[in-house]
Amino acid sequence: MNTQTIYKEWKLNYAPTQRKTKKEPVNVFITPIAQKYKDVLGTPCSRRDWEEQMERVADGKQLMWDGPSQRLSQPEVGDLMAVWNHRHIVTLYEITHVLNPKNRLESWAANIGQSDRCVVYLGASKVVDWDDWISLGGHSRCMGTGPVVGARNRILDLWDA
Repeated sequence: MNTQTIYKEWKLNYAPTQRKTKKEPVNVFITPIAQKYKDVLGTPCSRRDWEEQMERVADGKQLMWDGPSQRLSQPEVGDLMAVWNHRHIVTLYEITHVLNPKNRLESWAANIGQSDRCVVYLGASKVVDWDDWISLGGHSRCMGTGPVVGARNRILDLWDA
C-alpha cells in the first residue's frame, strides 16, 4: 500500500470531521445517563459507560461518547451534546471531533446494536441545574441519544451567555 492510499484510508475511517463554515447552524443533541445500572449482560448501560468516561477524564484521557443512531441527523464539530441526568443536572458539552465508528472503545463492544454510531469527543462544558433545564423547555424525559428540536434556540442562547 502506498502512502497516498494509507492517507485516504485514515481520512475516511479515522480523521475527525470539520465544520465546513462557521455560518452553519449549531445543533443540540441529548443523551441520557441511567439512574441505575442495568444487570443484563449485553444490554447497553449508560451509567456504567459514563462512569468509565469520568475515570478516563480523571486519568487525563479524552471524554468521548456515542453519537445518535445513523437514521437520525448526525453531529458536527461545534454542535452541543446535552448529557441528561434525570431530575439532577444536564451538562452541555461542545463537540470537538466527530469520528468514524471504528474509533469506538473496546469496552463499548458490549453495547450490542450500537456499533454503527459515530464517536464524538466532548470538550468545554456548562452545567445546567434541573429547574433551569425545564424552564428552557428541555426534555423532562429522555430515552435515547438524539437531536433536541423545540428547546434548541434557548439552549444555544444559554450556551452563548
